[in-house]
Amino acid sequence: MIIQQIFLGLIFLVLSLLIFTIPGWLVLKKLKISLTSFFEIYTLSTVLGLGVFTLTAYILAALNLRFLMWGFVVVGLLSVVFYRKNLINFDFDISKKLLVPFILVLVVGVLGQVAVNAGSGFSYSDGVYFYSSHGHDGVWHLSLMEEFHKNSFPFQNPEYGGHKLQNYHFFVDLLMSEITRLFHFSNLDVYFRFVPTLFSILLGFSGFIFVRAWAKSEWAGFWSMIFIYFAGSFGYLLTIIRDHTLGGEALFWVTQTQSILGNPPHAAAFIILTTFMFCLLKYLQMRKLNYLLIGAFLGGIVIEFKVYGGVLVLGGVLIISIWEIIFKRSFKILIFLLITSAIALSIYLPNSENSQDFLIWEPWWYIRTMVVAPDRLNWLDLELRRQTYISEGNIKRVIQLEVTAFLIFLIGNLGMRFVGVLAFVKNIKKIPTNYSYFLLTCTTLISFILPLLFLQKGVAGNSIQFIQYFLLIMGILAGIAVSQIIKKIKSNVLKILFSLTIIVFMIPTQIGLIYDFYHKMPLAKISYPELQALDFLKSKTQKANTLISPPYQKNINTKSDIPYIWAWSDTSYIPAFSLTRSYISDQEQATIMGYEIREKLKTQEQIFKEGDPLIFTKLLKDNQINYLYFPKILHPGVKLETTPLIKIFENNEIEIWQLN
Repeated sequence: MIIQQIFLGLIFLVLSLLIFTIPGWLVLKKLKISLTSFFEIYTLSTVLGLGVFTLTAYILAALNLRFLMWGFVVVGLLSVVFYRKNLINFDFDISKKLLVPFILVLVVGVLGQVAVNAGSGFSYSDGVYFYSSHGHDGVWHLSLMEEFHKNSFPFQNPEYGGHKLQNYHFFVDLLMSEITRLFHFSNLDVYFRFVPTLFSILLGFSGFIFVRAWAKSEWAGFWSMIFIYFAGSFGYLLTIIRDHTLGGEALFWVTQTQSILGNPPHAAAFIILTTFMFCLLKYLQMRKLNYLLIGAFLGGIVIEFKVYGGVLVLGGVLIISIWEIIFKRSFKILIFLLITSAIALSIYLPNSENSQDFLIWEPWWYIRTMVVAPDRLNWLDLELRRQTYISEGNIKRVIQLEVTAFLIFLIGNLGMRFVGVLAFVKNIKKIPTNYSYFLLTCTTLISFILPLLFLQKGVAGNSIQFIQYFLLIMGILAGIAVSQIIKKIKSNVLKILFSLTIIVFMIPTQIGLIYDFYHKMPLAKISYPELQALDFLKSKTQKANTLISPPYQKNINTKSDIPYIWAWSDTSYIPAFSLTRSYISDQEQATIMGYEIREKLKTQEQIFKEGDPLIFTKLLKDNQINYLYFPKILHPGVKLETTPLIKIFENNEIEIWQLN
């Protein structure tokens, strides 16, 4: 199985060259942007190609012309024939001294990041397993991938039947869906293994080319890549004392870069943001307008890959444009902002419904909960002292405790990235004259300050994802700082000792994360009997129909070592594996997207509790529900034999009934 996965993964990477890299390279060629560096050519071409491919898929879906997506394959193949010499005419511009360390960091970094995803979605002895949160978050993305296989536009929400998809950045899901639709890869392979591998490579490369061009040092780019791949929080310092383990990745609330591939929209936004910075830097260095055009395109589309990334790009450029207007009486950046915003709004607004109030004013919530939560610091004494000093009016002591908690939050999340503060302070004078550093500073501050003041509507903890961009940028700055420190050290022995010290304090989070991931049992599974039922739905039923399944019941005892997915969490696993839309599932995700779900939840509960066949049937008909799907342990209250429903599938675990 592993050999087969590697073989298929290599085929996927070759295809990515045809449908992403080469079309992106052709756009660069058309814009007369000539790059000689292999890393710059590959990264910029591939990221640009990813954006063009996904936006084209979206437009063609709206026009019902999706068959034209095969044009990317045709263009790729023809380009290989006509431009084969140009395609390999590049300079592998990295010094021999750096080559071996670079390859080692790249290989270990990619394997380490992908490993956190790769175990999920495999077929094991008694079903498909899901580790970590993949049984919920991953399954949601899989359901969108399946939904996008249908020729329906506007795109529908597979877990909320009868409603269009709204308030969600779905471009990554559309990208992966098109890959599986065109080339018939497994959704599970593409989501959990193949796309994460590509994204991890691009994440390292984009960081390297940006920092190398900005700091004019390949070693600075190399160290920034190390921080991007391996830098974690200082949570392990507490877990070593508390339970003698290397854990605590999100002890201070923020999930680290090592597990970013578990959130594909986030990973894509990281890559696009870093490449966007590179394009802006190239424009400032060479004053070629074409770099600005590519930057505007990437800055515009990032919002539909990840809304947070779009907010940071547009917010940062807005601040710079205002500063330029006031102090330089220039409108160049404003024009750039207008173009970028026009692209962003044209793809964001059609899928937005009342999303303007998705943030809730709740200052200091993350710091407060970090201190008192049992699964975080569990430092109740600090909070009790703070409340006591507030009641006594001892403001000086209150400020002291608040500063203490803030510094723990800041340094704890940064880990060894805190050395990036040195590069930040050293370059602070460049802000008024260096727009790339100005944008980096604005993005850093916005990404850190926003979650300190606001929570996200629906699921409060989601807004902490803003700080992951802060960690990314601080990792970039840390790489620059470390390379500069090493350059000043004269002794080779001291250089090695300093480098090892940085790495030793950096990597425990990565080691602990991988160990914890594979040491524990999977959190959820879909058994083979249930997969058989889902496959029946996929092959035998009409794809536009709506299905209802039982309400999620917590703490149900299934006598299984690995919980069945329906007993573990409320997820959209049925549409993910059956192509059939759910009447209502995954209420957490539906709430995030702004749907009013109370009536549907009430109807769902009523259907499964109702004992009267006539009322039961009427509820199904009134809500246009075609199928009833349930594990036998969650049989509805009505005797189904007394209703017009027909049993169309049954095995030892699952029953499926169809409304006649």
